Amino acid sequence: MAPYRVLITREVLALAKPGWRERQRLMNFLETLAADPFQEGDFQEKDDDGRTVEVKILGQYAVTFWADHALKEVKVTKMVKADME
Repeated sequence: MAPYRVLITREVLALAKPGWRERQRLMNFLETLAADPFQEGDFQEKDDDGRTVEVKILGQYAVTFWADHALKEVKVTKMVKADME
């Protein structure tokens, strides 16, 4: 299977300010999402549109994402400090 594209909006990137180590952990996770878009997060929740999204805890950050299999994209919709959830 060809890798999916991982899309992150400017707004998501502006919210999180990870240090170098956290940034590496997040980037590695995003690469795994491209290679395996079917993976699950640590838990699921509903977004504002009622869509079920995955939430993965990575160190100090919670990353919210969902896979759009029709477009072969994984959309990262939120990235916040985990203790802020």
